[in-house]
Amino acid sequence: MQTFALSRLALIIGAAALSAGCGASQPPIGAAGAMPARSATGRSHNAYDVTRPLLYVVNFILWTVTVYDANASDPAPIATISQGLNWPGGDCIDSQGTLYVTNQPNNGYGWVSEYPLGVTKPSRIIRKGMDIPAYCAIDSNSNLWVTNLGGANVTEYLYGSKTPHTVITSGVPHPVGVAIDRSGNLYVANRLTASNVVVYAPGSTKPSRTITDGVTSPVAIAIDSNGVLYVANITEANVEEYQPGGYQPFKTITQGLITPGAVTANKKGWLYVANIEQDNVLEYRPGSITPSKRQVTMGVRAPGGLAIYPAVLP
Repeated sequence: MQTFALSRLALIIGAAALSAGCGASQPPIGAAGAMPARSATGRSHNAYDVTRPLLYVVNFILWTVTVYDANASDPAPIATISQGLNWPGGDCIDSQGTLYVTNQPNNGYGWVSEYPLGVTKPSRIIRKGMDIPAYCAIDSNSNLWVTNLGGANVTEYLYGSKTPHTVITSGVPHPVGVAIDRSGNLYVANRLTASNVVVYAPGSTKPSRTITDGVTSPVAIAIDSNGVLYVANITEANVEEYQPGGYQPFKTITQGLITPGAVTANKKGWLYVANIEQDNVLEYRPGSITPSKRQVTMGVRAPGGLAIYPAVLP
């Protein structure tokens, strides 16, 4: 793999783990305006069925986002998004089903591609304020929040805007995962120079509290509809759970996890965790530390981002 491809995953999981999951050839650049992905029958994936719950998986190595029926057991993708993608990282979904995907190309600072619900072609590209964007989250007002590895900051974009509205630099030396609860509190995970999760009250750019207990190698984080915080510690191969306002984990998930690099939850409290090196996504039912029989493997390669529709917020 060329060295430029190490931008996010090498910083997150380490060069050795990354090279183990990479082949010699690279996919073509999925820049906006390229031809749409095609199925085996040659038909363009311009739209897909959105009448069911959907799981979106970012495949870093393949430069794709694969879309699945979230209720099916080991499902095949119902759609594959490739346009507008170039080393895609994390993804997030707003209340209208709009999908946002971060990109870290070798020839620039990166961008976020935006896709309307059910469409595989990007409607907008957001570039201003981006510097190796890693993960993203959507608040209850449909505003977009992005962590920037290169800029060591978190940027907020008001709904429909391409220009940063808020830039947070305090408390984020190496920001990766990001999540927002129903009260508007912002959570950001730091790794490498600091292993913690910092929390910002609504409207504040200074941390109100810091979580360190159980936070050892955080990458992705998520918050479910009950306010439970999930922290994926990639080198510890676990996901720690924290009650709303808590500083210590009340539950630890290890079963089935090897390199957890992405995590999300649906409105029912079902948890989904992606193993980067194992090329799978596991499901955990509420209260369980054992994965259910349902998992996603078909079309998954180095999964670095997860998003669920309908979104938890609002």
